[in-house]
Amino acid sequence: MTVMNKVGTALSAALLMVVPTAMPLAMLAIGLFVASSTAPAMAQSVAVSESARAALPAKVRDSGELKIATALQWAPFAYRSEKDEPIGIDIGLMKALAAKLGLKPVFDDLKFPAIVPGVSTGRYQVGVDQISMSPERLAAVDMVPYFDTGSSVLVPTGKAIKDLGNLCGLTFVVTQGSFQVRQLQQLSEACVARGAQPIAQQLYPSSAESLLAIANGRGDAFLTATPQGVYIARINPKVELMKGEVPNLERSPAGIAVEKGNVAMRKAIALALLSAMEDGSYKTILDEYGVTSGAVPIDSVRKAAQ
Repeated sequence: MTVMNKVGTALSAALLMVVPTAMPLAMLAIGLFVASSTAPAMAQSVAVSESARAALPAKVRDSGELKIATALQWAPFAYRSEKDEPIGIDIGLMKALAAKLGLKPVFDDLKFPAIVPGVSTGRYQVGVDQISMSPERLAAVDMVPYFDTGSSVLVPTGKAIKDLGNLCGLTFVVTQGSFQVRQLQQLSEACVARGAQPIAQQLYPSSAESLLAIANGRGDAFLTATPQGVYIARINPKVELMKGEVPNLERSPAGIAVEKGNVAMRKAIALALLSAMEDGSYKTILDEYGVTSGAVPIDSVRKAAQ
């Protein structure tokens, strides 16, 4: 059984009814993202990569810590276990990369829009939370690709969209700062160009709030990363995943963000990821969550290590 299945089993009872609109987000987090404590313990068995450790900035290497900005609100990528510990695909990977670097991972739980600014100002060495490598992001930070997936559409149960090729005039729930904002803007511009109604967006500061909104029917649909869409639809009967893909939707791999121009940090992260790919620990983490289709080509990581 994969971790995705174990987490789904643990959460299914908690999501049998819509969360009331007035419920505090702290309680929402319990309902949506408290998970089975069974999670990969990759860092304990990952060997240090001497080349990656040597590439680190001396200040980071000497500190013994890797300061990581993330948002623990987005299962199955980054969320909290029932023991209030960070777990998820991205968390497991960062624990493995920290081990490769001989560092202790220190996670700071932020709102998603605050991650890239936190890295760009040097407050954190890295940022991770399925951050797409969009042109806007690459202007602010350097990035190492590590996961690639498409986007899917979640709708309130019983309110299916008839044609994913025609989303004009609909209102989409979307998380502020996510790549899906850009995708919807492009689709909306195409609607207007052919004389149709634009796509409206309701922006929410976190994935938890976005999910609460669509579960309560505040929008027509929620555009999100495919693994999250599959995961949420599996455990929450109040939403359903639309089959198929939205045509002409731009794709962008997710990257680990590092400070712009910090070549040493970028190389160190890329070399650590290369080592994890070569020894199989990268694939093991993806296998645990059933998302091996999201693996990036090793050549794209080699390029980031140059």
